[in-house]
Amino acid sequence: MVLKKLRWKLAVAVAVLSSILAIAPLSMWRSSRIEQLELNLQSDARWNMETVYRAGSRGELADQPLDFQAWFVNAREGEEYTEPLYVDPLLGVPLNKWMREAEEEPAFRTFTLDGDVEYLGYVSPYRYAEGYVTVVDTDYRNSEITRVNRLSLVFGGTATLVNLGLGWFVAGMALGPARKAVKDQQGFLADAAHEMRTPLAVILASSSQALSRPRTSEEYVRSLSEIRSASERASAGVNELLDLVRFDSGQAIPRIAPLRLDLLAEEVAASVRPEDCEVEATPGEPVIVEADMALLRQAIDNLVRNATRRCSKVDIEVSISGREGVLDVLDNGPGFDPKILPRVFDRYQRGDRRGDVGMGLAIVKAIVTAHGGTVEASNRVEGGARVRLRVPLSTGLPR
Repeated sequence: MVLKKLRWKLAVAVAVLSSILAIAPLSMWRSSRIEQLELNLQSDARWNMETVYRAGSRGELADQPLDFQAWFVNAREGEEYTEPLYVDPLLGVPLNKWMREAEEEPAFRTFTLDGDVEYLGYVSPYRYAEGYVTVVDTDYRNSEITRVNRLSLVFGGTATLVNLGLGWFVAGMALGPARKAVKDQQGFLADAAHEMRTPLAVILASSSQALSRPRTSEEYVRSLSEIRSASERASAGVNELLDLVRFDSGQAIPRIAPLRLDLLAEEVAASVRPEDCEVEATPGEPVIVEADMALLRQAIDNLVRNATRRCSKVDIEVSISGREGVLDVLDNGPGFDPKILPRVFDRYQRGDRRGDVGMGLAIVKAIVTAHGGTVEASNRVEGGARVRLRVPLSTGLPR
């Protein structure tokens, strides 16, 4: 629910920002278009006035009517009169008022007929309070302005909706890792709670049974052994969780030094001795890598112990490939589930119910990555699984 609200907030923020970026040029285009329409209207009025002057210079004003509204106006006090240069002139145009206001400079004036039809008047005095007036119909300009406003509204609304959808998509993509992390953590908490519940239940049951009545020494030893085993299991789970926290916070920094990878493999093979599984390190050539012994040992130990839970034989092989030391952990078990294999090193990912809470292989990947190496898992053709570690060889040593 929290992520969904955050997604809406991010979507709206992206939509608002994108709309501002889109509407800004749209607003500039609208202003420019309206300004151009106004200039065109004024240009038409001037052109009409030039036509009047040209006709007047040829003595044609009285002989043929013009195809637009025009007047000769004398607005001097005591001499006011107007001479329409059109067969059916507009009535009610304040010609004398316009001419007196213009004095001796050309000017534009607006006039509305019956409160509806708007006209643009152009006053051109050739001396004080005397000159010509032309009028231009503004219907085309007004209809074009209406069209421009409509287009701007449609485009702006469409852009806002598209940007909102885009913001929803981008926010979803951005929050995808967070959603996955929350989902993984919820799964981890469920698995961790299950894993912790079992050893705690064993501890509680064994201790309650031991305290319910007096018992023999052997019975107390058996109860304490069960309690210790359950405690070790719970402790291992807590330690793995703390290890992941250390890597996430950057506190687990490898102390790099030359290390014999082949000897480390033999040491791990000798230390891991489950009852129903054989662990063997295949002898090979010396392989010296740059690594933190404690961390790399933990990674190899995790791999080997993870393998012994599912098979009867585990082999550890060490070799050199290019400028890297390679360690393979091979087993004769059932192998990885093909559906899980691509995500086997993801945190909280469990291959089956025989493993831990799904942090062991994630810790291995974190350790190897901290060393500048890589880790990969695959299923063997002959059966079983293979996990391969690659760690850089020690510098200054023969490859």
